[in-house]
Amino acid sequence: MSEQTITATPLATPDILLNQPLSRQLDVDIESTILEPVSHQYNTTTGGVTVFQLPAKGVLRARDALIRFSLTSLEGNGVCAYNFAVGGAGCINQITAKCGGIIISQSQRAAHYMNIKQNFMAHEKKVGLLDSRHCSSHDFELNVASAKIANANVDLSFQQIYNPDCDQVNGFGNSYNGGNATNGHLVQVSKALSNVANQSPEIVVRLGDLFEIFNENDLPTMGMAQIEIVIEWNPCGDATAGAAAGARLDNVIIDATVPDAAANAAPAIAQLGTVNMDTPTMLLDYIHYPQDEQQKIVNAINSPGGMRINFSETMYTRGVNPTAAATGQVSSNHILGMAMKEVKKIYVAKNYDQFTATGAAELNADFNSIKTHRNVLTNQFKSQQIPGESYNFFINNNRVYDKDVSNAMVQHDYLSQCKNNFRVPNAYYDTTNYNADKNRILLDREYSAGAAGADVLNAGMTKRYLAGSCNYIGLNLDKYNSLGSAMGNGTRIGSSPVEFNYNRLAIAAGADNGGHLAEVNLDFYIVYRRSLVIRALGVDVSDA
Repeated sequence: MSEQTITATPLATPDILLNQPLSRQLDVDIESTILEPVSHQYNTTTGGVTVFQLPAKGVLRARDALIRFSLTSLEGNGVCAYNFAVGGAGCINQITAKCGGIIISQSQRAAHYMNIKQNFMAHEKKVGLLDSRHCSSHDFELNVASAKIANANVDLSFQQIYNPDCDQVNGFGNSYNGGNATNGHLVQVSKALSNVANQSPEIVVRLGDLFEIFNENDLPTMGMAQIEIVIEWNPCGDATAGAAAGARLDNVIIDATVPDAAANAAPAIAQLGTVNMDTPTMLLDYIHYPQDEQQKIVNAINSPGGMRINFSETMYTRGVNPTAAATGQVSSNHILGMAMKEVKKIYVAKNYDQFTATGAAELNADFNSIKTHRNVLTNQFKSQQIPGESYNFFINNNRVYDKDVSNAMVQHDYLSQCKNNFRVPNAYYDTTNYNADKNRILLDREYSAGAAGADVLNAGMTKRYLAGSCNYIGLNLDKYNSLGSAMGNGTRIGSSPVEFNYNRLAIAAGADNGGHLAEVNLDFYIVYRRSLVIRALGVDVSDA
């Protein structure tokens, strides 16, 4: 990323470029543009790249700029669907914004980071808006059992939460087919891919959900050099001859029929998830302000120091908590750097490795009937709770917490401080170290005449795949969340790097689990403040 030195004091951003209410009334014209890419190529096996060049006119309403695309299944009609976590937005691996050839912002593993941010939203917004735009599956409903859990159980009644895309049950705890008949496990038809071009659902992703700079500011494209948006797409199913269904572990596409699996056994995945992508387009809104307002922007850009736009950037890096040979504590320390940068937030995702020898051997491991390694509903877009984990941060050579955080609810509180409350069902975040009774709050099987159904096909899938799958770690280093990317709101890191200390309990295979010795991959998303200075002859990007 370009790193320039600011040699003169830039002027502050005019208020019409900030996403905040104005204290005066203005008459503006809105121009909407549907933009075709200058280049596009996509292959289901290897992914692809798309490049857009934005017109230089007016002020771009950046946060509401949209990317639209659609996938067509190469296998059949309605047999594939999008993953539950981020849906079709998972197709975007990396997205880069350039101005005059200089990178001004870049988001790596953009969809995974989006999964963190979207769970701070209200449930109604995730279900009513994001699920419609991305074809993801965030909804959950309450199922009341028609009788007690089992004949020998002292409880007279029981209720469970379930995802309606994962399990289809009626309000009395029985399947739609009645009695002990097979429970339905099928993603909604409206979210499934068609094998006919132009008949699959369209995916719409806001630039503001991908770039922090676009979410916080409008861009004066009328006074900037050529702006490019470069999208690097994730691959989907492997179309190579001889490829096996379910062999690709990081697929954006899943089976529309949610597969079942015996304990510590591979789910019966039937589809490759191979697709074609149509030509993406962008939907852009340009605001044309009165001449006097536009002149304020021009004057700021032409000033000796240029015009400064403060924004947040997200850096991605990885760490590994190593493989264990036997049951016991495994510790690791991770140097995250960020010296001399103003850091605002740090998010951490954790997942068992699936590609090393131990990870491959444990790929389909359960812990009390919960899939902890491979998740065929979310694939790579998750963060799994790890048994016996604890952590701490070191900022400027100071321990952040007086003792390591080991309580999941304390962890959730620190995560929620980063924005608003982190809004997921409790069991999606905390399984109480995979306590079998606690996690029965998520649908795991049907009930009939007071006894649990004996037919394995009646097993609910919500608990099996979604328990503990949204367990992220977060640290807020902002002084005030409401100040956003204002200079000085974050924490300036000195010469000592940010450190993260992580501990977890490795567990050998036993009666209740299929082994949890594999290394744990840690994904770090570090949000820090940057400055974009727009000048008449180009742009500079700096940490100043």
